[in-house]
Amino acid sequence: MKTSRNVLFAFGPILVLAIVALAILGATSVLVAQRASPSVTSVPVCIKDNGQVRVLIEPDATCATSELRTEWVVGGAVTDITLGQGLIGTREGGTFQLAVSPTLLERGRIFSGFNDGPVPMPSGFPVEIARLDLPAGSFAVSAKLTVTNTFGERFDDRVLCALSAEADVDRAELVVPEDVNTVIQHPYNAAAGLTMQLVHQFNTSGSVTLSCYEQDSDPDLSFQDLKITAIEGSSLSNVFLALP
Repeated sequence: MKTSRNVLFAFGPILVLAIVALAILGATSVLVAQRASPSVTSVPVCIKDNGQVRVLIEPDATCATSELRTEWVVGGAVTDITLGQGLIGTREGGTFQLAVSPTLLERGRIFSGFNDGPVPMPSGFPVEIARLDLPAGSFAVSAKLTVTNTFGERFDDRVLCALSAEADVDRAELVVPEDVNTVIQHPYNAAAGLTMQLVHQFNTSGSVTLSCYEQDSDPDLSFQDLKITAIEGSSLSNVFLALP
């Protein structure tokens, strides 16, 4: 019995140390789990088409109609990311790399064409007098030309033109005054300017065309200084302008 008591006494401290060690180990695992899973909060943000991010600070703040509202997680692990327009990204494990898309850097290009003339104005029905080819993208397009009374007729002549990009069209017309010898410095007897503009998004490559004609069946007009210019943008908005 004495030997038995010695054995129990010898192992008693070992059992106590083992229990303490398990208690410490358990506390450590809990701390690690807490550090790996911190408190998570979400922050509302607005993402613009060009990739810029705006944080909503005020409680009643809202995103603009052109912005995308989303929630960003603060204090949590990133598991996925949705790229906005104009951004590209790669992922390795939990690391994300963002970069500006090369296509976005190409935005802002300007395409233009001209015809100094003079060229006889078609008469009787619309005829295409100019065409500007464009790649896919969103564009603001403008056109201008000067119509002249080539032969000095003493009659007013009406000219009608249409600037077209697929289904989008802008029309304009003008009356070239009769020759009353009032425009002395102009190389022709009478002249008038005409301008048009439109916005259009090409899903594939396309063309902008300008068609014009004079109503008089007896042609006596010409055009000169014709220009078509298309400016590319990253996005396009075209809304109806109602009366205030």
